[in-house]
Amino acid sequence: MTPRRGLTIHFNDGSSVTIEFPVQAPNVHARKLVEEEILKRRFLAVEADGALLYIPFENVKYFTLFPAGDELPKTTIRGATIVA
Repeated sequence: MTPRRGLTIHFNDGSSVTIEFPVQAPNVHARKLVEEEILKRRFLAVEADGALLYIPFENVKYFTLFPAGDELPKTTIRGATIVA
Protein backbone atom coordinates (compact mmCIF):
# COMPACT_ATOMS: atom_id res chain seq x y z
CA MET A 1 0.00 0.00 0.00
CA THR A 2 1.32 3.45 -0.94
CA PRO A 3 1.83 5.74 2.08
CA ARG A 4 -0.61 8.67 1.98
CA ARG A 5 -0.19 12.20 3.18
CA GLY A 6 -2.73 14.88 3.85
CA LEU A 7 -2.96 18.63 3.95
CA THR A 8 -5.75 20.75 5.38
CA ILE A 9 -5.71 24.37 4.24
CA HIS A 10 -7.52 26.76 6.57
CA PHE A 11 -8.52 29.96 4.77
CA ASN A 12 -8.89 33.46 6.18
CA ASP A 13 -12.66 33.38 5.55
CA GLY A 14 -13.09 30.40 7.93
CA SER A 15 -13.46 27.72 5.25
CA SER A 16 -11.04 24.83 4.80
CA VAL A 17 -10.22 22.07 2.34
CA THR A 18 -8.43 18.76 2.97
CA ILE A 19 -6.32 17.19 0.24
CA GLU A 20 -4.89 13.66 0.31
CA PHE A 21 -1.86 12.79 -1.82
CA PRO A 22 0.95 10.21 -2.17
CA VAL A 23 4.52 10.82 -0.98
CA GLN A 24 5.95 13.61 -3.17
CA ALA A 25 9.70 13.55 -2.51
CA PRO A 26 11.89 10.45 -2.20
CA ASN A 27 13.94 11.60 0.81
CA VAL A 28 14.37 14.22 3.53
CA HIS A 29 16.72 16.40 1.47
CA ALA A 30 14.38 16.52 -1.52
CA ARG A 31 11.44 17.39 0.76
CA LYS A 32 13.44 20.25 2.29
CA LEU A 33 14.19 21.70 -1.16
CA VAL A 34 10.51 21.50 -2.14
CA GLU A 35 9.48 23.16 1.12
CA GLU A 36 11.95 26.01 0.60
CA GLU A 37 10.72 26.55 -2.97
CA ILE A 38 7.05 26.68 -1.86
CA LEU A 39 7.83 29.21 0.87
CA LYS A 40 9.86 31.36 -1.54
CA ARG A 41 7.10 31.46 -4.18
CA ARG A 42 4.35 32.33 -1.61
CA PHE A 43 1.74 30.06 -3.18
CA LEU A 44 0.91 26.38 -3.22
CA ALA A 45 0.24 24.63 -6.52
CA VAL A 46 -1.88 21.47 -6.24
CA GLU A 47 -2.89 19.11 -9.05
CA ALA A 48 -6.12 17.51 -7.88
CA ASP A 49 -8.61 15.47 -9.88
CA GLY A 50 -7.17 16.73 -13.16
CA ALA A 51 -7.30 20.42 -12.23
CA LEU A 52 -4.46 22.72 -11.20
CA LEU A 53 -5.11 24.88 -8.14
CA TYR A 54 -2.95 27.87 -7.19
CA ILE A 55 -3.47 28.87 -3.58
CA PRO A 56 -1.79 32.18 -2.62
CA PHE A 57 -0.55 32.34 0.97
CA GLU A 58 -2.31 35.69 1.42
CA ASN A 59 -5.64 33.76 1.45
CA VAL A 60 -4.42 31.15 3.96
CA LYS A 61 -4.66 31.38 7.73
CA TYR A 62 -2.63 28.19 8.29
CA PHE A 63 -1.86 24.71 6.95
CA THR A 64 -2.15 21.38 8.75
CA LEU A 65 0.12 18.78 7.17
CA PHE A 66 -0.09 15.14 8.28
CA PRO A 67 1.62 13.00 9.30
CA ALA A 68 4.21 15.35 10.78
CA GLY A 69 7.14 13.03 10.00
CA ASP A 70 10.47 12.66 11.74
CA GLU A 71 12.54 15.40 10.08
CA LEU A 72 11.08 18.67 11.36
CA PRO A 73 12.67 22.12 11.51
CA LYS A 74 14.89 22.57 14.57
CA THR A 75 12.57 25.27 15.93
CA THR A 76 9.51 22.96 15.94
CA ILE A 77 7.69 22.58 19.25
CA ARG A 78 7.22 18.81 19.57
CA GLY A 79 4.64 16.75 21.43
CA ALA A 80 2.08 19.55 21.65
CA THR A 81 -1.68 19.08 22.00
CA ILE A 82 -4.34 21.42 20.64
CA VAL A 83 -6.73 22.16 23.51
CA ALA A 84 -9.03 24.84 22.09
